[in-house]
Amino acid sequence: MTRLQADLALGLAGLIWGFGFVAQKDALGHIGPCTFVAIRFLLSAAIVFPLVWWEYRRGESNLSIRPILRLPIAALCAAFAVAVLLQQIGLGTTTVTNTSFLTGLYVVMVAPVGWLLYRQKLSSVVSIAGVLSVLGIWLLAGGHFDALPQNFGFGDLLVLGCAFGFAFQVAIMGHIAKQIQSPFLLSFLQYLAVGIVALALALIFEHIDFHAIRAAWASILYAAVASGGIAYTLQSIAQQYTPSADTAIIMSSESLFGAVGGIWLMGDRLTFYGGVGCAAIIAAIILVELVPQFSKQRRARKKAVR
Repeated sequence: MTRLQADLALGLAGLIWGFGFVAQKDALGHIGPCTFVAIRFLLSAAIVFPLVWWEYRRGESNLSIRPILRLPIAALCAAFAVAVLLQQIGLGTTTVTNTSFLTGLYVVMVAPVGWLLYRQKLSSVVSIAGVLSVLGIWLLAGGHFDALPQNFGFGDLLVLGCAFGFAFQVAIMGHIAKQIQSPFLLSFLQYLAVGIVALALALIFEHIDFHAIRAAWASILYAAVASGGIAYTLQSIAQQYTPSADTAIIMSSESLFGAVGGIWLMGDRLTFYGGVGCAAIIAAIILVELVPQFSKQRRARKKAVR
């Protein structure tokens, strides 16, 4: 897979997640957040498992993970579980708009987390693109967050915590993906881990009503098949070829596609500020996509001259 193909895959993941916020919010009208997360990700694990077996049979994957990678993979699964659960629980007491913006803050957290964990260099281009992305997400949210910070509630705090979780998940994924080179196995382990943790929490703290689950089935199916089985697996594949900080910028398109979904499916109107926000996100993605290409070409020309 080329860098461009990987970035397009990440953009597709952003599109799927952008439409997924509505499904996540809708499901909360029927079932508890832990129940939703448990069913969603256990289904995602079941969907991806045949691909794990296919990967193994082709000799591209070894189901026994090297000891040196076990702790990083455990940390990856833990960060993912924390992020997903905090986001879904927080979404129950805050708005989709606030959730979209506060989750999107992970874009500017990934580079510092990468430096903290692996001493990865902080690129000035990525820093500028990160600021552009967050500005774009904020403008898409209308340039305000339902009178935040005056009305910054507990749900908003949980979603802010989920942004930290996703920042660690993206940074750790970028480190592991290049070493394990088994994206389906990596996806399966994450889905299974978060599904088991969420199921345990649902059994302890929530009442599982099968009639309510049936009422939320459409939202669960979208989240399990599209957001989980497809989008997060695309992330696992693409992060073998794209740096973690760049990955976060490209995946900020999630907010852009969320706005498109709101206009198309829910009759929302795009304001002037929202249009500027879309332009800022697109500019950030173009920046991280084109600047490395120009730098590579310039280095090649200098080498040819020598």
